Amino acid sequence: MVCYSPLALDTNTPPASDKGRSPSIAALLSFIWPGLGQLYAGNRRLAAIFFVPTLILVPLLAYQLRSGAVAFGARFLEPVYVLGALILLIVIGVWRLVSVTQPFVEGKRHLSSRPAHRAVLAALAAIIVLTHGAGSYLLADAYNAENQIYGGGNDLVDDSPIPSDVPTLVPSQVADGTQDQTPSPTPSPTATEAPDGRVTMLFAGKDASPSSGLAVRSGTHYDSIMVVSYDPKANSVQMVSVPREFAGYPLYYGGKVPLSESYEITYMQAQLSKGNIKSPPQGDPEGRFGMFVREVQYLVGIHIDYWAVMDLDGFMKMIDAVGGIDVNNPSVIQCAGFFWIDGTKGLYIGAGMQHLNGMRALAYARERTCDSDYKRAARQQQVMRALLSKMSQPGAVLQIPGLIQTVGKSVQVSKSFKTSMVADYVAAAVSVPDANFTNVVLSPPTYASNTPNASICPNMPVLAAESIKLFGTDSLWSGKAKPRNVCP
Repeated sequence: MVCYSPLALDTNTPPASDKGRSPSIAALLSFIWPGLGQLYAGNRRLAAIFFVPTLILVPLLAYQLRSGAVAFGARFLEPVYVLGALILLIVIGVWRLVSVTQPFVEGKRHLSSRPAHRAVLAALAAIIVLTHGAGSYLLADAYNAENQIYGGGNDLVDDSPIPSDVPTLVPSQVADGTQDQTPSPTPSPTATEAPDGRVTMLFAGKDASPSSGLAVRSGTHYDSIMVVSYDPKANSVQMVSVPREFAGYPLYYGGKVPLSESYEITYMQAQLSKGNIKSPPQGDPEGRFGMFVREVQYLVGIHIDYWAVMDLDGFMKMIDAVGGIDVNNPSVIQCAGFFWIDGTKGLYIGAGMQHLNGMRALAYARERTCDSDYKRAARQQQVMRALLSKMSQPGAVLQIPGLIQTVGKSVQVSKSFKTSMVADYVAAAVSVPDANFTNVVLSPPTYASNTPNASICPNMPVLAAESIKLFGTDSLWSGKAKPRNVCP
């Protein structure tokens, strides 16, 4: 006959070995790291099952961070990468939920059924669901960024095809009747994830807001035209700004535009739309904006591999998304006639180090009412470098989700540029020391001639010489005859 102790039949009374093993503490430990709660409860085998798979994420994350936080964050512009991260985030969330709830499922009823313990479990589970759910939402939104960047969610450039036509504008000839030589572009580099040859990109800031005065200003024009070229062999970056007032410039396919304000390069797309500038006989596969890119390529003298266009509102949001930027303003900017984009007037930015939010950074990059357009171009280069510096800081990775959403809605890039290339190019740019950055603004009197109107005429021989100086044998003018000066 077997006798049972009353205590043995009481399921609410834990054995001595189980005393002190709180399911709340076990759940909290597993919330911190899956498996720690099981180890606390004395179940080593189950602890290893939960702990080891999660531990594998540590070297995986370290590998992804090998190029720095900014390159890691830039990878979230790549849809395949984002999809993988989304799936992994969901799996980790489910794994954490199972690890946290397991001590309650297999724990002692007299403890796990208590309201206080259940409240702890509910709170921990809610935190897991909310954090992983929010992260999944951001990743799902970032997954759509590529479609928006490539034109699915915006219309920042006019890439509509235009009929082929022989140029009818003034030929760029001199007294002896000879024609200027047009340098032929070098082949585009292979689109790989790791740049091994010079890579050059055109950045344009779009301003399509109507202005009084010149009628063509109601169309598309650019407040910023900047060429950025990265040379991996020298680990150097060349930044060249093209003044928006360039007019009377030779066209890359022959002929030239009139030397008048209406034909300044900032309005080239508008004049193409009006039919005042004809396409080359072979047309252009990227339409009107493709012609603009090739014209900038001709003037700067370097093959442009990719381009990106951003609108002004997107620029402000991007600066705000990274928490603002820091610039060293060389002199006080005080202009009562400056118009903010909200219509208010008056601008003051002190000298020295300044922290600028999106609106003030835009004003810093746009002001030319009381200053010159050439100083403005120099400030635009300064802003770009400040943004790059900000994104290279350790905390930048936390700002990537908001930045991705802004980029996707405010930027359009060439179809040849793949988002899988962003991380490597950003990492490469961050690795370039300050001494290896060269900043040039193609301003008069060195690079262009002033004219009686507000326009300036580019001095092509000087531009060709500067191109060779900046880019060496990569220059489109390297080994070519010097072009003629067509300015008066």
